[in-house]
Amino acid sequence: MHPRKFIRDSVGFASSQYLVRFLNLVRGLVAARMLGPAGYGAWNAIMLLFDYGGYAPLGTYQGLDQAVPARIVDGHARRLERVKRAGLFNVAVASLLFGGGCLLFFGTSHGQIRTMWGLSGVGLTVACVTLTHLSLYHLTLMRSHGNIGAVSLWFLLQSVVGVVLGLALIPAFGVWGLLWGWVTGTLLATISAMVRGHAVVPLAPVPSRESWALLAVGFPMFMFTVSSFVMRSIDRVIILRFLGTEALGLYGLGVTALTFLLTLPDAVSYVLYPQLVRRYREGGDDPAAIRDHVERAVRVLAIAVPAFCAIAYLGADGLVDLLLPRFRGGVAALRILCFGAAGLALANIASIVLMTLGRQLMLVPVAVVMSALGVALDLLAIRAGYDIRGVAWAMFITFVLNSAVLLLLADIGMDRGLRHRAVFLTRSFLPLAIAIPLAYAFERMLPGFGLPFPERILRFAISAVGWLAIYGLLTAPLARGIGLKRLLREFNWPWSPARREASIGG
Repeated sequence: MHPRKFIRDSVGFASSQYLVRFLNLVRGLVAARMLGPAGYGAWNAIMLLFDYGGYAPLGTYQGLDQAVPARIVDGHARRLERVKRAGLFNVAVASLLFGGGCLLFFGTSHGQIRTMWGLSGVGLTVACVTLTHLSLYHLTLMRSHGNIGAVSLWFLLQSVVGVVLGLALIPAFGVWGLLWGWVTGTLLATISAMVRGHAVVPLAPVPSRESWALLAVGFPMFMFTVSSFVMRSIDRVIILRFLGTEALGLYGLGVTALTFLLTLPDAVSYVLYPQLVRRYREGGDDPAAIRDHVERAVRVLAIAVPAFCAIAYLGADGLVDLLLPRFRGGVAALRILCFGAAGLALANIASIVLMTLGRQLMLVPVAVVMSALGVALDLLAIRAGYDIRGVAWAMFITFVLNSAVLLLLADIGMDRGLRHRAVFLTRSFLPLAIAIPLAYAFERMLPGFGLPFPERILRFAISAVGWLAIYGLLTAPLARGIGLKRLLREFNWPWSPARREASIGG
């Protein structure tokens, strides 16, 4: 892909994702204020079923991510069509098995989710998960064909309708309003994906040997994805089990912030992955074909994400104290999880590099070990009496170690030598090491709790500007050689000379 198109797609998708996650952030804040910690905890509990349900196809999406771009490059039209239909067959079977399994399990369960939502709530959630599976099948194929715009539209439509309608229904239906809003948004977004993707997305599932081939290729990546998700969500499961829904509601603010702060790295990874697969294939399966793209993406994220995390850290107390005073007990965990996003950011890039290089089997043991580490640290924190703040620290440590290990394995796969590896890893984690103590120092010098609203705004502005100035000076040497100016010139900005000349010429 041409660098300009990649940048345009990345920026466009990232922009849409920021809007989507901003809306979800607004939904979280408004819903938390309207429902309180217990009601908000109930919403976070049912969202776990949404999240885990997304992994039912057992690696089919990951297999399609590998197979479809390669067959587009190779020009095998019939094989391309066959693998798409085999993928749909896998998705359909997985959706039926997941839905039936959920209804059977919760039909005899007396746990907190069944108690809070009943079997009707579980059934509605299962229906929404099934629609999401059909949508993800469409989005995977459209992304491989370069139609990032349609992918962005799906996320926007689902989020705008789901958030706005869900919040509007809370006064009448309580937490059920959020669920009905989300189901409606998913249904409309699914219809949109089917309309936009009809040219490249077949809708007749056909089982074949390709069905097993997709699972064989995708299952190791699926195991990594599932294990990584377990690592990222086990804290909520443990809090729900040992501390209850109110504690989960307080902790849920931090999870919402973490998800929002991961928008940029998630968007870059989402757009970059199929392009790396294509570039690697076109380069004769030579790791050198993707090195520059990977290094540039890692260095940009390593500097940018901690900056976003620090801004969120500095504004957390004021925002919560102003909008959600009943959630003050969750501010400490919220601040820690803000920097957890920086710890996770580099893992995304490292994982798609290993997938591109065909080293996906390495992902599984790393993810399993890190998930086990997260569980152990979470339980230790709770048993030691550190509550949700201790759980947040446990997850931060796990996230950083996970990124470090995966980035090391990815760099080994790209085969650039020991000296270059040491420099690369140092540049990747030094900005985070600078950002955390610097943010803590500003918070200690300019605390925000208890101040009147105008003074709180002034305090945040001074803290943010001062922090960014010092952080920018300290990380400026690390940004040299990235080529940010060239990247900006390559992007087709509306006011750029190239754009004006093209308009005149057209």
